[in-house]
Amino acid sequence: MGRPRPLAKRVIAVLWRNLVKNYRLALEALLVVGVVVGLRALLFAVGLQGISATSLASSIIAGAVFVMALVLAGTLGDYRDAERAPGDLAAGLYAILRESETMHRVWGKPHLGRLRARLIEVVDALRRDIDNGGSRDCQAAVEDLSESLLELENTDVPANYIVRLRGEQAGLRKAVLRVYQIQREEFLPSAQAMITSFVVLVLVLLAFTKIGTEAETLVTVAFLAFFFVYLLRLLNVISRPFKVGRERSDDDVSLFILYEFVVHARLADADLGGEQVVEIAERIEEQEAAVPGTDEAEESAQPAAGEGPPPELEEVIDTAAAPVQGKEPEHRGRG
Repeated sequence: MGRPRPLAKRVIAVLWRNLVKNYRLALEALLVVGVVVGLRALLFAVGLQGISATSLASSIIAGAVFVMALVLAGTLGDYRDAERAPGDLAAGLYAILRESETMHRVWGKPHLGRLRARLIEVVDALRRDIDNGGSRDCQAAVEDLSESLLELENTDVPANYIVRLRGEQAGLRKAVLRVYQIQREEFLPSAQAMITSFVVLVLVLLAFTKIGTEAETLVTVAFLAFFFVYLLRLLNVISRPFKVGRERSDDDVSLFILYEFVVHARLADADLGGEQVVEIAERIEEQEAAVPGTDEAEESAQPAAGEGPPPELEEVIDTAAAPVQGKEPEHRGRG
């Protein structure tokens, strides 16, 4: 009798993620469609048939589609750049960590505990910057890596090894600055304003246009209104591709590969298998996206929107790793 409540919470979390979050744009578009179709039906009810569909009206709608497709193509280019940023960051972080571990085994430098903490802070600070929108903590965290690199000076470590680490640090700077730029910039703001104006004009045109019978008109208005409103909302979403916490949906760029790195760095001595690392990283994403009132939200202590920054990443990892570290990978139990 004690299981139904946790099960119900988990079902609510799944529904929240799969219906409310992933179909949020469709639900918002349907609300606008309902208003436009309701207005058109009201005009029919009061006897106002509206203007007849003409080639001019068709040209206006076709022009709006062309302009929206043009801006969408440009925005998708920025979105593709945003998708590469987490991978570039993770590659640089892995390179610094693995090279430093090798140097530590040979020369005893740098201090691995402090280095791992600084590398984890890069990812944690990036989460805070994305959530805040105006902070630059991740840039400072990248610069703090110099403290670990300075430990290699005046040692027996060859200079070209240190230069290689400095190059990876420069790559991290580049990737972080790209994230900042993509989050801040909008693709052709004037074109965005023009698209919004086009959508409003098209919706007004549809509300006062008669296309065949009343049923045909309402169906056509509903379809076209949904198409234009959904595309407009989609442009707004992909223009800011990074989000964390409960605001994030599957449309946003995932930081999953960075969470995998943090698991490797945080639990370096735990001898985890690849499947366990992936499972912990998945649990981190689940906890960050958990709806209030579910088990995941309670475990991760994720604040509600507007209540403060996301929790410390190391705390979230420890919580996510607790039920996973007790499991042995299947291949280790064989033989």
